[in-house]
Amino acid sequence: MKHSADRHRLLGVNKQQILILSSLPVMLETFRYWMLSFLTGRVDIRTCEFSSIAEGLSFQQEFDLQVVLIFSPDDLRKGLQWIHAADTGARPPGRFVAVLSPGMEEITTSTDLAAFPLSTSLAQCMRVITTELNRLAGGCDHLVPDGVSEWAGRDFTNRERQVLELLAQGAPIKEVSFRLGISKYTVITYQRTLYLKTGARTLQQLALYAAMHVHAPDHWVG
Repeated sequence: MKHSADRHRLLGVNKQQILILSSLPVMLETFRYWMLSFLTGRVDIRTCEFSSIAEGLSFQQEFDLQVVLIFSPDDLRKGLQWIHAADTGARPPGRFVAVLSPGMEEITTSTDLAAFPLSTSLAQCMRVITTELNRLAGGCDHLVPDGVSEWAGRDFTNRERQVLELLAQGAPIKEVSFRLGISKYTVITYQRTLYLKTGARTLQQLALYAAMHVHAPDHWVG
């Protein structure tokens, strides 16, 4: 059972609606799972593919916060269209864009978008999202998880990246040790370092971090 300090808390607010958009269905579900593993309280998270944008516009105004996952210039264009299409009501929805592919940072210049770069750790990303949720709820406190390491978001060494990729594929510590020619205790040490650098707290969160930051296929970049 997770300790309460391991989760963000949104206290004393009405249920908040979050919408996640992406061109990649698999990332919608993994990102949704990741957010649910961090957020607690009155939060409802739904997903929508860019290919279903017409359908999505019909319920877009219901959401307090929208997280748009950007993997290519085309994703950025669609994300901007999505945001501007909703900007017609008396109460525009909250806006947030996750920049998860190399090179996207340079072209994300619109003032409509709040963005974080590829190197952002899970813990840092959730700090931004939670801050925005608290702001939308009218709260004055921006609550973040206890114990976020100063290592979070730092670059990986080649060996750390190798260990991360194998752990993300579901390889047990014994197999990682055999394939990389290092001891099991060394693998465990690398695993602890990866938790510090990514802000992840479970192997599932490490796997998601790898999926978003390490395994990104070239075609995501556009």
